[in-house]
Amino acid sequence: MTGSNFAFLAADWPDLHAEALRAEQAALTDPRTACFYARRTLELTVAWLFQAEGGRGGALRLPYKADLAAFLAEPSLRQLVGPALLAKMDVIRMLGNHAVHQARPVAAREATD
Repeated sequence: MTGSNFAFLAADWPDLHAEALRAEQAALTDPRTACFYARRTLELTVAWLFQAEGGRGGALRLPYKADLAAFLAEPSLRQLVGPALLAKMDVIRMLGNHAVHQARPVAAREATD
């Protein structure tokens, strides 16, 4: 791969960069793995966001339970990221679930769209 869509993460968030790169590199050759790592990257990103923007006086409130679906359903996150980005985050969540829990193969198109 000549260049990564996630190179901008490397300097400030090397752990996120590593996970995103794994997803990107597997997108065409192993779509199931790509969806798994895309979801993992999303989970790490959302956890970081709640840590950075949560707490006393922060823009985000912790959801009723600590799982990705609950974090994405939290009204304060929905307001912060907006509907377009939230929809993309939910697609990644659902594709990650599919990749881990269903026997049906994951198509390369699902991993790259």
